[in-house]
Amino acid sequence: MKKILTTALLVVFGAFVLTTAKAELSLSGYQEFYAVSVDQTTAAGLATSTNTHESRSGLSNGRFTRLIATATTTLDNGIDVTGVYAISKDAGSSDTDTRIVAVNENSVSFSGGFGTMSVGNIFSAGTMIHNRGTTLIPTAEPDNNAFGFYPVAGGATGGYGAFDEAGYALDGMKLRYMSNVYEGFQLAVSYESCMEKNTASSSATNCDGGTVSNYDDVIDVAIAYNGNFDGVDIGLTYGQLSGNTQILAGAEYNDLEAQVYSAKIGFAGITAIYKLHTYADSGQLVSRTSDGDGEGNVYAVRYDMGNISLGYVRTETSYKEGTNSSESSAEQDIFGIGYNLGGGVVIEVAHGNKEETDGSDSLKDTEADVTLAKLSFGF
Repeated sequence: MKKILTTALLVVFGAFVLTTAKAELSLSGYQEFYAVSVDQTTAAGLATSTNTHESRSGLSNGRFTRLIATATTTLDNGIDVTGVYAISKDAGSSDTDTRIVAVNENSVSFSGGFGTMSVGNIFSAGTMIHNRGTTLIPTAEPDNNAFGFYPVAGGATGGYGAFDEAGYALDGMKLRYMSNVYEGFQLAVSYESCMEKNTASSSATNCDGGTVSNYDDVIDVAIAYNGNFDGVDIGLTYGQLSGNTQILAGAEYNDLEAQVYSAKIGFAGITAIYKLHTYADSGQLVSRTSDGDGEGNVYAVRYDMGNISLGYVRTETSYKEGTNSSESSAEQDIFGIGYNLGGGVVIEVAHGNKEETDGSDSLKDTEADVTLAKLSFGF
C-alpha cells in the first residue's frame, strides 16, 4: 500500500514539472519578541528552594521570526505554480530548537482543478488539516512552546505523552497532495521518506542513523469537513499516520501507528476546539506487552470582541514506558489575552501552569507557573 501511494504521488507530481515562464515575486514576513517570567517550585524532581536551579526568564527574540519570498507563475497548460522560500531565525543565531520547523520552508506547488501538489521542506498533511487548540489562544501557547522551553522540564524515560502527532510542523522533505474543497470536504496526503532529512541535516543523511522516533516512509492521510449551519461553523477532521521504525542495537521496535481526531465549533465570536491524538505503543520495544497507550487531549476556547481576544487551553498527555509502574503524564492550563493594534501589530499576554509526573515513582518532576508577554508584527 505504501509503495502504491508513493508511486502515485511521484507520477502526479512529475506530470506537472514543465517549463515555466518568468515568475512574479513578493515578500512577506513576521517578527516576534518575548518577555518571560518563570516561577518553578519543582525541577527534575527536586525542590528549587533547596537545590541548584536554572534561571531562563528574561527577554527573548522569539522562535519564528522569518522573511518569506513567494514566486508565482502559470504553466502553458494553465496550471498555477507557487514557489516559497523562507529565511528564519534558526541555528545561525543559536536557536537550534527551531531549525527543523517548517518556518524554514523551501517548496514548490502546482495547483489546478486536480488540487495542489507540493514538494519540499513543508508541513505534513495533518499539520495542514487538523484543528489545533494549542494554537487557538492569544500567544499561540503551548504550540509556540515557550511553556516547553523556559521551565526546566522533567526527564521521564519515554517522555510524558504528546498532544501532537509525529512530524507535526517539522520541515523534513515531503511530497504532499491536497484536494480542492468539495461540498465542505477536503483530503490531504503526504509522504516523507526519512524524518532525519530536514533542514538541520545534510542531503546524504543516513536514514538509519537517528533515534527510534525518526520514522521512515511516513504516510499521513487526513480528511476534513467544514460547514456552516444557521450561523454556526462546524469543523471535523480525522487522520491516520503510519511509518517504519528501525532496529537499534539488535532490538526491534514497534512501527508508527497513530490516529488524530479534532472538532471545532464557532459562533458569535466564540471558537472551541477539541483534539485527540492516540499512538498506542509506537516506538516501544516489540518484546514488551504492557507499555505504550500514548495519548494527548487538547481543550481550548477563544472569544474575539473587536480588537480584543481572550482564550483558555488545557492539555493532558500520558504515556507508559514499559519499565515504569504507571503512566507518566503532563498537564497544562494556560490563559491568554491579546490586543490587535492594527497594521499587523499584536500585543499578547499569557499565564499558566505546567505539571509533569514520572510514572517510575509517581512523583512530580515539574511544577511551574509561566507568565509571558509577546509583541508580534506580521507584514
